[in-house]
Amino acid sequence: MADPATITAVAKAAAAALSDERTRKTIGWTIAAILSPLILIIVLVCSLLSGTTNHNNTAVELCFHGGVIPGSMPADYREYIGDMRRSFTLIDGAIATVNSQMEDGNSLDDYRVKAIFYSLFFGAESPSRLEHRKYVDCFVTYEERTRTVENDDGTTSEETYTVAVPITSLPAIYNNIRTLLGRAITYEDQANANEIYYRALYGIGAPAEDDDFTMWEGWTPDQLDGFFSDLPVGEVGAEAVRLGLSRLGDPYSQELRGQGSYTDCSYLVRWVYKKLGVNLPGTAAAQGKYCVDNGLTIPKSSLAPGDLVFWSHKPNGRFMNITHVGIYAGDGKVVDASSSRGQVVYRDLFDSGNQVLYGRPYAEAQKSSADGFISPLGSGWRSMVTSEFGGRTDPLTGEWAGHTGLDLGASKGTAIRSAKAGTVKTVVYGNTGYGYYLTIDHGNGMVTLYGHCSQILVREGQTVKAGETVAKVGSTGRSTGNHLHFEVRVNGAQKNPRNYLP
Repeated sequence: MADPATITAVAKAAAAALSDERTRKTIGWTIAAILSPLILIIVLVCSLLSGTTNHNNTAVELCFHGGVIPGSMPADYREYIGDMRRSFTLIDGAIATVNSQMEDGNSLDDYRVKAIFYSLFFGAESPSRLEHRKYVDCFVTYEERTRTVENDDGTTSEETYTVAVPITSLPAIYNNIRTLLGRAITYEDQANANEIYYRALYGIGAPAEDDDFTMWEGWTPDQLDGFFSDLPVGEVGAEAVRLGLSRLGDPYSQELRGQGSYTDCSYLVRWVYKKLGVNLPGTAAAQGKYCVDNGLTIPKSSLAPGDLVFWSHKPNGRFMNITHVGIYAGDGKVVDASSSRGQVVYRDLFDSGNQVLYGRPYAEAQKSSADGFISPLGSGWRSMVTSEFGGRTDPLTGEWAGHTGLDLGASKGTAIRSAKAGTVKTVVYGNTGYGYYLTIDHGNGMVTLYGHCSQILVREGQTVKAGETVAKVGSTGRSTGNHLHFEVRVNGAQKNPRNYLP
């Protein structure tokens, strides 16, 4: 590792690049935004080496809670804090405007909104110049609703209005921010934001991952529905259980994991699956995100030996607030490295109210057709078909009529995934026959449409991968029940989706 003087010199040079007007004009705001998190990390390292770590915690405290900036603080830090305070004032105004459009007692978590902003832009050049309303909009979706109003003449009429709805999924929020900024947001950026969130809100670092929940006893995490796939069960799962059981009694330690026989919950899972040729990330939250991103999640009713069970025992701000993971062993049992028991144990599947996700990391990704299509509702789509493409008896009028897509029945909230990689072309919330719907442009004249959604999780212009969750099943628009109306269009002409799905 470079000596402190060298690192400090690099940090000063980088900071100077961002503070020099001519350099800023040369590299531009986008590059500055890309560099600033790196500079922040360098500054943090320098602080640790020079014994000035308190400047970092003090900066968070001053930005979020105000107060007099100490004269002993470096001049550049004082400038960064001033810029961030100005940004927070603008963000607070944007949050107040968005909150005024919410119903049902909903509101944005202003600490979360500002912690993410701080993690991305502390130390950047003039973050207060950003379009803060657009940034805050990354945390909400907008729905068109109707209500009955009384007219001056005593009659009533229906009125359409717009409601802001908070997005509960952090991955969806970060996808929106990626689209806004036009750059990648790494898992390290997100971890930094979570740490800042806890420093600002609780005055402590983000909780470590374990199965001890007494600190937050009685807290129930929000359940994220729809992350379900129909995945095959294989012999690999049984082998994963055997490997996990081979570690019974091994001591628990986050600090010493990987040394000798020491392990913690996520290291045990990673060790087991590495033996089976599956490389998983190093934390429970990252392992859960890996399963979601790769379509490797299942409903609890489908649990089989070798599957992963994820718990959320503490509201830590990480992906789905996940803090613990174990390997399902069958018959209602789990093998996991338990912090509360201090070792790897085999026990009953516990704390059902805190289980938030189930994954099958050894399963292969959903198969695609020759045209590269996957099913938007999973491999069991054929059993979901309620109405075919072509002529049919209209369910609302009872008359014979054309049908431009394929109807797939599913419960409200079921995840709708992009059938192919592409760019979101349109997102429509309105009183249309399709209800809430979106279209995705896959290039070469091919477009897919997803209708009657209860919620849309992407924005126009956003790039999506095949299998990425883009919306949730609903019954908006001209519909008699919860289902997905799925269309395939080639050069504007509707085609039978059965000819494209695997």
